[in-house]
Amino acid sequence: MKAVVMAGGEGSRLRPLTSRQPKPLVPVAGRPIMEHILLHLRRHQLREVVATVQYLGSSIRNYFGDGSEQGIALTYSVEDSPLGTAGSVMLARQQLNETFAVISGDSLTDIDLGAAARFHRERKAIATIVLKPVPNPLEYGVVVVDEGGAVQRFIEKPSWGEVISDLANTGIYILDPAVFDYFRAGEVTDWSGDVFPKLLKEGEPVFGWISDGYWEDVGSHAAYVKANFDCLEGKVKVQIPGDRVGESVWIHEDAEVERGARVDGPALICSGAKVRAGSWINGPCVIGPYTTVDSGVKISNSIIWDHSYIGLNSRLRGAVVCRSVTVKNGSLLEEGSVLGSDVVIGAGSTVNPNVRIWPNKEVEPGAVVHESIIWAGSWKRGLFSSFGLNGLVNIEITPEFASRLGAAIGALSPKGTEIAFSRDYTRSARMIGRALMSGLISAGTNVIDLSVLPAPIARYWARHNHISAVQVQTSPVDPRSVDIRIFDDHGLDIDKRSERRLEGLFFREDIRRVSHYEMGRITRRDGQWERYIADVIAKLDLETVRSAAFKVLVDYNNGAAAVVLPRILQEMNCTVIPLNASPAEVVKEQDDATFKAQLQEMGVITAAVKAKIGVFIDTPGERCFLVDEAGNVLDHASAFASLTRLTLGERTGMVLGPASSSLAFTMIADELDSRFVPTKITPVAVLRSAQHAEAVLASDGAGGYCWPDFALSFDAVITTVRVLELLAKTGGSLGALRSQIPVVAHRSAVEFCPWDIKGRVMRTMMEKHLKDRVDLTDGVKVFVEGGWVLVVPDADRPEYHIIASTLDARRSERLVDEYAQLVRSVVAEAAPRAEAVVET
Repeated sequence: MKAVVMAGGEGSRLRPLTSRQPKPLVPVAGRPIMEHILLHLRRHQLREVVATVQYLGSSIRNYFGDGSEQGIALTYSVEDSPLGTAGSVMLARQQLNETFAVISGDSLTDIDLGAAARFHRERKAIATIVLKPVPNPLEYGVVVVDEGGAVQRFIEKPSWGEVISDLANTGIYILDPAVFDYFRAGEVTDWSGDVFPKLLKEGEPVFGWISDGYWEDVGSHAAYVKANFDCLEGKVKVQIPGDRVGESVWIHEDAEVERGARVDGPALICSGAKVRAGSWINGPCVIGPYTTVDSGVKISNSIIWDHSYIGLNSRLRGAVVCRSVTVKNGSLLEEGSVLGSDVVIGAGSTVNPNVRIWPNKEVEPGAVVHESIIWAGSWKRGLFSSFGLNGLVNIEITPEFASRLGAAIGALSPKGTEIAFSRDYTRSARMIGRALMSGLISAGTNVIDLSVLPAPIARYWARHNHISAVQVQTSPVDPRSVDIRIFDDHGLDIDKRSERRLEGLFFREDIRRVSHYEMGRITRRDGQWERYIADVIAKLDLETVRSAAFKVLVDYNNGAAAVVLPRILQEMNCTVIPLNASPAEVVKEQDDATFKAQLQEMGVITAAVKAKIGVFIDTPGERCFLVDEAGNVLDHASAFASLTRLTLGERTGMVLGPASSSLAFTMIADELDSRFVPTKITPVAVLRSAQHAEAVLASDGAGGYCWPDFALSFDAVITTVRVLELLAKTGGSLGALRSQIPVVAHRSAVEFCPWDIKGRVMRTMMEKHLKDRVDLTDGVKVFVEGGWVLVVPDADRPEYHIIASTLDARRSERLVDEYAQLVRSVVAEAAPRAEAVVET
């Protein structure tokens, strides 16, 4: 059997390790990672190997040649341009006329390929995917298989709500040549994204083989360090280039370790390395070929490549140092620091934790490097949460962070592209906004400064002008935090693909800096809400709503909606009792009890003045609380249900809401000859689903309401106007609508679940209900008689939400208890094997 090694990857996430060489040549435990793969293939008698190369392919060919040093016959298939994982293999089709193996050249593994091949032959499969359970499936393709191993379904790089298994696609395949019949040469084609789905659709036998061997996708700095240390600790079967000395120390015969030097394993001292007397190698550590560790140096938990020098009395703690680096006397490299090739660190310098320095940079003596060189910084797991990009102002989101983010946003588009910017009244938003605009123009982007606008109007402007926009606002729930929202030219939050691209640019620090004559310009445009106001009024049935002459209580919460809504209500002939109507900065923090008291006070005033409705609008102008004519504050679920009945009573269609919305919504829609369609739980997903032609109302279930016939945004202004218009047309009231909501038993619970066990919970759920009726819109929703139960992972916290909605209160409680116990049992079973998770 022949093998194909895919070695065309750029390895951009590993920069600066891969700034000068392709990822397959990055050294792991003294050898290029691809060399470990080739030796692994030889151990399994796979001696005829084809390597597909593209990025810096000549470097790979120069290093391995014909493969004779590794004991194999190695040939090459060269991609002129990237063709995808399958397209690159197609180039070698003429050499693959029998069953063959495909393996990535940039992952570390000792998986039994012979066992995988035997499984493939026994199942008479056209394709066998080697699978491996992983703690965090988000960065992999995940797969569900039945008891016999047949693939049922899979999804590439899911969100937590889409994680249907913890079985990751390792990128190792056993394939028959017949797979080439399912795609064409010269096309960009991926195995997991194109070929395997087509095979499943055609009914071909595609199987998954679950391996208990070692496999690590070396796709991040943390994974790179882990792979090295796993080799030294014997967790993976590899050939370490050195003679074993003691239990866990390898020293190459050509290395020089002076008497008086201390080496505590696990450690590897490679060929030509020199470890001077008085130094201390405190493993796990790798000292690369021809590297010198001078006297008084202490190196702990670090990896050093070849031809580097570590000066007298320096300290390295959890650092990665690339080739030909000079660390001069008395320097300190802290945990997570990475130095690219040919970097010089001046004497007495300190490189702070998680700082990365690109190749060919020089740090002056005595410097403290607290930020990466060039354009970098550290951040949490990802830039985006399920509610956008947010953080504590001047702690997590600083002007420096904002300028880098602006440059990364600008780098997503060609030079000269226009991007709009808007903000709220707060000093935090003004400061962060100006830093962000500086970053944008540094990348050659022209900025249209819209100044102060409510978020819904910023979305509306972006959609009608077909220009992307960035909105900065102080968080409506915490004045210490700031939210940064990025809208595409349809006024929607950028999609997951764009988020990943932006995160890639930001974390890799691959940011475009243009010449002085290419820098962008800032153009100021004020009063951009005028068209919005005119369009809202044009949509109204003014004759009907004016004749109703409603009295309305509105608490503007000192937000920007106070500039817009009064003019519309005036046109509607409404008598308005305004509260907190001066747009201003609110710096005082407010706890839940105080906020609820504020809403109750508003309810008392609504009833006292005999207003038709009361509305509390948050500061960005997106979400609201509704108060009925009797002064009752409607919770968000009741408000959404009331508006669903009000809307569908006037016009049939489709209402959209989170998958966690209660059974009552389906019942209301069915009664009114309409449909309730569940969406993913995140607000962004709700808005994207609202683009459907039949959609008449969408909500995130948390006070945000979208009216798709007007705009694709959560908009408290249009919500207030639309509710008044519909009440005028129907002659109804919120109180009456609330009383008509079907009574259902909607129960929920939250269970703790470590991040590295979340995928296992979803896998258990899928295996339990493989043949039952389920909905995988978000998490796993299992339909039972008279309702359903939903088990869904939280995208931002180590938790699972268990929600049951039926007609029977006891049954809902039993279902919640049953599935909460299932989550607990999986966590308890996996807990002894779960490693501690450190979030960075």
